[in-house]
Parts: sequence; structure tokens; C-alpha cells
Amino acid sequence: MYIIHLSAYVNIYIACMILSFILNSLHATVAMVVTRYHGNRCHGNNTLPWSSSNMFVHETRYAKQVTPQDLSPHHSPIAGKKQFKKQTTYDTIVNKFLSSEKFDDRDNLRSTSPFQERHLTGVLSVTLVEAQNLRPMNKDGSSDPYCKFKLGHQKYKSKVMRRTLDPIWKERFEIRVYSDSSKVLEISVYDEEFGFSDNFIGSAEVDIGDLEESRTYKREIELDNNGGVMICIFNLSNINNNDNESACELTPEDFIDLRKTYALSYNPLHYLTYNWEHVEDVGVLVVKIIKCIDLPEAETIIGTSDPFCSIEVENTQVRTPTLYKTNAPVWNKQFKFNIRDIHSTLNIRVFDEDKNKYNFLGAVKLPILEAHTIHRCLLKDRKLERVAFGEIFLETELIYNPLRAAIKTLLPCEENLMYEEPKFKRNLFMQNFKRVYALANIALSIGLWVQKIYNWDNRARSALFLILYIVLIATFELYMVPMFAAIVIIYEFLARWVGFKSFETWILNSDGHDQLSKEEDSDEGEEFSITAKMKMVMGVCQTVQNSLDYVASYCERVKNLFNWTIPFLSFMAATFLITGTIVIYFIPLRWLIMLWGINKFTVKLRNPDYEENQELLNFLSRLPSDVELNQMRIISKDSSKTKRGTLKSRRK
Repeated sequence: MYIIHLSAYVNIYIACMILSFILNSLHATVAMVVTRYHGNRCHGNNTLPWSSSNMFVHETRYAKQVTPQDLSPHHSPIAGKKQFKKQTTYDTIVNKFLSSEKFDDRDNLRSTSPFQERHLTGVLSVTLVEAQNLRPMNKDGSSDPYCKFKLGHQKYKSKVMRRTLDPIWKERFEIRVYSDSSKVLEISVYDEEFGFSDNFIGSAEVDIGDLEESRTYKREIELDNNGGVMICIFNLSNINNNDNESACELTPEDFIDLRKTYALSYNPLHYLTYNWEHVEDVGVLVVKIIKCIDLPEAETIIGTSDPFCSIEVENTQVRTPTLYKTNAPVWNKQFKFNIRDIHSTLNIRVFDEDKNKYNFLGAVKLPILEAHTIHRCLLKDRKLERVAFGEIFLETELIYNPLRAAIKTLLPCEENLMYEEPKFKRNLFMQNFKRVYALANIALSIGLWVQKIYNWDNRARSALFLILYIVLIATFELYMVPMFAAIVIIYEFLARWVGFKSFETWILNSDGHDQLSKEEDSDEGEEFSITAKMKMVMGVCQTVQNSLDYVASYCERVKNLFNWTIPFLSFMAATFLITGTIVIYFIPLRWLIMLWGINKFTVKLRNPDYEENQELLNFLSRLPSDVELNQMRIISKDSSKTKRGTLKSRRK
């Protein structure tokens, strides 16, 4: 009997598994069909089974299926009724799936009215910068905030920032705007709670109907219920090929008017006053995106892409229309940007438009000051380090006022609200270490070159520098410091345009730098395994650790010198300082520096066996750092008992 019950349970279990498999297969099939129709809609195909353009056709077909005279002679009216019932059931399942809460993007597929066609009119770029003074929701006076955006049925969520009332997100969201979608963007801020429902902090609404196309708006949005202030950047781009208001066509007369607007004036007083009042309006940058060629194939089955360009200058972002199914798009669209700092950059990125995301194809970054010609640039990867597939053709023209640009150069830079600080990565860490190491090698090369002058390896060169040193110190005046800097800059200018040998070339061709470069070349020629790379990273970390310890130790020794940690050394330092004050008071500093330099130059001539000595560093090395003081501190028995009792009480 038990065996019979067990077999019945097994049969019931198998039947349930089969039923579950059938339902899952049906759900997956419906989802696949809906996704396919959604993809056709996103790529310009507006003929869906339930759209207004096909509604009459489908209704007629259903009517024919239930009409006996229109059926095939091999089918009976009963079969036609079964087909009608099956098709109606399929349409009901699709509509239920679209109306479910799990399908957040149903607004992209179905019109609000069966007789109204929907069109993708633009893209709203929302950059969530930061929030300030949020309402605390945790017991410790902090919150774990995140933000939600909703436009129609499209929903987006930011990442969660832990334990802060002033979170900084710097996240960007691309929200599609349709002809019949809502014009109100809903913003909600919540505090995340593990295991419980999230706490509501505040909300706000933004009317995107008031936003002009191709303009960037920075808004400080106050949340209700005293929730705080949200700082966001909004940019609305029109992607319609026939009506792209973000693009502009400037005639030659428009360029002449722009040059007159930003031209120099012959009235100095009025000119200075006017430009100081309008210092933010430095100039205008006109960018014309011509075309791209040889773009990669984002859709491997079709072998084409759906590319568009995103152009960004000083927190202002516009985009070109999307051209479908092509690897060589031709836009010929012109955009105008108001420039507030001519030292900013022009960032151009090419994307492939997909149904749910944008695929990166390539990018180009150009300084605005070089924007005065036609460019043919190879596209680069996301990091702008390596060459990617494809080329872009663009034409740029910069018109600016030199005086306003010079004044703006002395003012603080505008914060790039779309820049996100990079996280820790091993490759980035090694790259930054190599940059610092290269600069340290240049400084070491200069030190070795100066040391050779002191050692009189080349007697003619050392004698010449000794004479120059004496003349310079004897005739030195303070105005010579900027004069020498100007001479160096002018010489480097001549070295670039005339063909002189620059100072950097001298340093790179020095003997000391040659020895260091040979060591680097020998290291680069080797191929490292994973273990060797890990050892290299550990070696770099150890070098950074020891360097930080060296700098911190000498700073602490200077501090301990002034607070009389070692009275003998502090007394010696006070004696030296008082003696130096008296000597400098009676003897001019110029002659003291000259005597020190002559002694430094001639010490090797007077004593060939002399070894280099750094008196100041030797003196500071006798002072202990804070770590050494802690190690040398004597702990008595009573104090150790007191400390142990304190630790035990804390543990309890």
C-alpha cells in the first residue's frame, strides 16, 4: 500500500513538473515575440500586430476566419472557430503580458489609443550629479539614499550611496521621449533598508515640456517634505532626421556677424569694461559632423550598425540623428556651442542604438584651441588610449575674444559635472607609478649632470659654469627670476619652430639618463608571467610604502626638533640658528651664497678624495620619528595593568 501511495506521489510530481515546463515555455515564447516586435519598432518599423496601422487588417482577417464562405474547402466552420479562439487567446496573453507590472517598458510598445501612432521624438539625457542636506533616516543621523526616475512607464534607478546625507552620484540616464508620452519627469529619493521596505525621503517633478532642445539646464530641485535638494543636468535632443532643431545651419553672413561680436575693439576703456562684464561669454564653437566610415558591425547577423554621434562640450551635450543599418553614416549636421573656457575639450562618441542599450563604437577627444580646420580622425576606445575601428570626418571653427579668454584663464575652472573619478585598478596604478618614475628619472639625470660638473669630469665645462655662477650671483636681482623663465619659454618656442635642440633633448641625451633608459629597456624586453606580474605589483607597492615612510619620518623629525623631544639636538639647532642670524645680519646673503658655491665647485680640486656630505640631512637623521619614539617608550608595570583593565572593560 505504501508503494502504491509513493508511486501516486511520484506521478503527481511528474505531472506538476510537465505543467510547469509547458507554462514556462509559453511565457518565454510570448516574451520572445514581444521582444522581436519591440526591436522592429526601435529600428524604425512601426507595424505591430496591435498598432493602429494594422488594426483594421487584423480585424478583417479574424472576421474572415469565422466566416464559412471564406474558409478553405478542406476546413469546416468548426475548425475556423477553433482558429479564431486560438488567435484570440494568443492576443489576450500578449496584452496581459504587456499590462503586467514586470514589463516596465510597455509604454515603448503600445499606444495610448489604438488609432494613434507613436513616434520616438527625442532623448532626454539626465545627469544625476549630487544631493545636499537629505533628510536623515537612520539612527546614526545618516541615510543610504538612491534615486528613481520615471517618465511614463520608463523607470530608472541609481546606485545606493552608503551612510551620507550629501551623496555624489554623477550618473547619466538616457530616457526616450515619445510623441504621446508624459511630459512630467518624476524624481523620487529613498533610503535603502535591508529586510524592510525602503524609507521615502522626498520627491519632485520636472516639466520637460519647458526644456528647449540642444540646451543644457542645471537645476537645483527641492524635494517635498523637506527631503533636501537634488542637483541634476537635463539635456533634450531631437533625433528626428527631418526635424532636428538641435542642429543649425550657419551661413557665411552668420560667421561674419559672430566675428564682429567677438572682435577686438579700438576703445580701450569701453573694451575693458564691456569684456569684464561679459567674461563668461568667451566665444562660439561650431562643429559639423560630416560622416563616419568603416564602423564596426554591432549587429553581427545583419552586418551593419545603427550609429549616432554624441557631442559634448563643457557639460553641454547634443546628438545627431540615428541612421539605421549602415556602417558609413553621413550626417552633415552642424552644431553651435557657447564657449566659456577655450581650454576645454571637444568630446565626440559614436554609439550603436539598440533596443535596450547603446553600444559603444568609438570616441575622439580634441582640444578646442585646435578646432579650426577639417579633421579626419581614427576612432579610439573608451579609455582613448588605443585605436578602434572606423574613422570620423568633422569640421570645426572657433571664434573667440582673446581678452575674455585671458581673463577667464585666471579664474577657477568650471567643474565637469559629468566626470566620475576612476576606481582603483592595477593597470591604472602601474601607469601612474611609471609616470612618477619617469619624472624622478629626469630629476635624477639632472642631479647626475650637476654632480659631473662638481667632479670636474670635463674641466672646460666645469670652469665655464664656475665663472657663470660667480657672475650671476654677483649681479643677481629679483627681476631676473621671471626674465630667466621667459627666456626658457622663448627658447623652447624657437626650438619647436626653428629646430634648435630643446632642454628636454639635452636631458634625454645625457649620460645618466642613458644608463637609466638602458635599465628600463632591459626590463621591458622581458615577458612576465602572472607570478612575475604579481611580484612586480608588490614591488611597486613596497616602493610607494617606503617612500611615504621616508617623507613622513623626516616631517616628524622636523616637528620633534622644535618641540625639544631630544634637548641636545634642539639646543644645537638653536645655537646654529642664532649664529646664522648674526652672520647674515653683518654679511650680505649674496656673498655667503657665492662663498658656498665656490667651495662646492673647488672641493674636488682641493681634495680629490673628498666624499659628498649632506650636513642638514645627517643632522635630521639623528632625530627620532613618532614611530621610533613609540617603539622606545618605556612601559611601567602599573601603566600596563591600567591599560589591560581598560581593554577588558571595553570588551565587556
